[in-house]
Amino acid sequence: MSLKKILVMDGVLAVCQFQDDGSIQQGEGMMPTDMLQRLAQFAQWYRRMVSGNTDLFSLFSQMRGWTPSKGWIVHGKDITVCSVSNLVALVDNAEASVNQVMRALEEASHQ
Repeated sequence: MSLKKILVMDGVLAVCQFQDDGSIQQGEGMMPTDMLQRLAQFAQWYRRMVSGNTDLFSLFSQMRGWTPSKGWIVHGKDITVCSVSNLVALVDNAEASVNQVMRALEEASHQ
């Protein structure tokens, strides 16, 4: 699934693919380029934080299956940020299905 196919999903405001340094590889949406870049940098930083936290949770809980993490969601009052691998989407809570967006990001991450 391409980024443009994700962008046309209900409630998706922006989507981008980022590199390990947080720079944008590809971005789509009705956001200025500098905002897309900040979204990509946030997603890259947050992915690293989640990875460290899941490693610790796995260690302390002795539960399997938490690492590597598949993705993360930050759910705000009006907007949610969803990420899988090196893809991130900004969605409107009133219009988007977070589950559908996460599935689409998961599918796109394997292409």
